[in-house]
Amino acid sequence: MERMPFEEEVLQRVIKGDELAFSNIYRHYHSSLYTYLLRFCKVPSLAEDLVHDVFLKVWEIRARINPQLSFSGYLYRIARNHVLKTITKLATDEQMREQVFLQLVHQDAGLTDLAVRAREYDRLFQEALSKMTTQRLKVFRLCRQEGHTYEEAAAMLGISRDAVKKHMVLSMRFIQEYIYLHGDILVAVFLLINLV
Repeated sequence: MERMPFEEEVLQRVIKGDELAFSNIYRHYHSSLYTYLLRFCKVPSLAEDLVHDVFLKVWEIRARINPQLSFSGYLYRIARNHVLKTITKLATDEQMREQVFLQLVHQDAGLTDLAVRAREYDRLFQEALSKMTTQRLKVFRLCRQEGHTYEEAAAMLGISRDAVKKHMVLSMRFIQEYIYLHGDILVAVFLLINLV
């Protein structure tokens, strides 16, 4: 994303609470941020809500902005964190999940088919597994898919229990991030419901 003209100066004004300067930042970054968020959630109205939430957060924490650093990087980091929180909330909040499903029904009735979501999740899950290191994949298969304890997996692989635990934490994180980046919001919700 291209920096806006005089961005550092505009950000200095935002930090001081200048609403007009904030409006300039909003107008400059709105379109690209919306496109970025829409890639994750596939629901235009939800993407728009997320954009507004992100800019509201930026306004609330404007004192933390460092005008010398990349503002777009800062903005996208906040956006990514907000999407991940929203996905987590969708996984646990049935009413919110139903609202998103209803919005998708209006967009495309086929998108809400659970079988389609499950197939997409399985495809992304298998892709993520194929990108893991050999040792991490062995640990994941033993512990997660075959049901062995960390101690049993450690004995089978000739490594420590702590090494097994570390491999499991890193593999779960890798799978989640891979699916978040390559799937849409409902596939990510499917992940949270099934991987926990």
